[in-house]
Amino acid sequence: MRFALSFAAALLAATPATAEWVTRQSDGFAQTRFTDGRYTLEISCRSGRGFELVLKDPSLQGFDDVKGLMLWLTLPDGRTDRWPVDVTPEGPALSGVLYVSDFNLEFFRNGRSFQLDAPLTGEVFLKGNMKGTGAARLAFLERCGV
Repeated sequence: MRFALSFAAALLAATPATAEWVTRQSDGFAQTRFTDGRYTLEISCRSGRGFELVLKDPSLQGFDDVKGLMLWLTLPDGRTDRWPVDVTPEGPALSGVLYVSDFNLEFFRNGRSFQLDAPLTGEVFLKGNMKGTGAARLAFLERCGV
């Protein structure tokens, strides 16, 4: 019995926690981030400068031939929005200007799930839930006016 309890506790400790979006903000700046253990996706805004998307891969192995990314957002009712981003390599990251509107930021706030992929290579970098995006939407509105 003691062994079974120890094994169950070890199994629970080894199971990753459900990832969610984490937001931070300061005067004129807001950022939200999602990490799956390998990749980190950051979406940020600066007042008067718009939005930026950054995908980080500390292993330096995932970005060969990636010129663009597509962020797919799915609502609970199945509707989907897509955000295309032309990206530039910057060390262990890809970054690009993210063009958003109130309409697609509401998709972001109310979404159920997302996927980030590279349309030209077909590689999927991240998939996940949208827990925490309501706080990010509020921070974008308060800190950047969008």
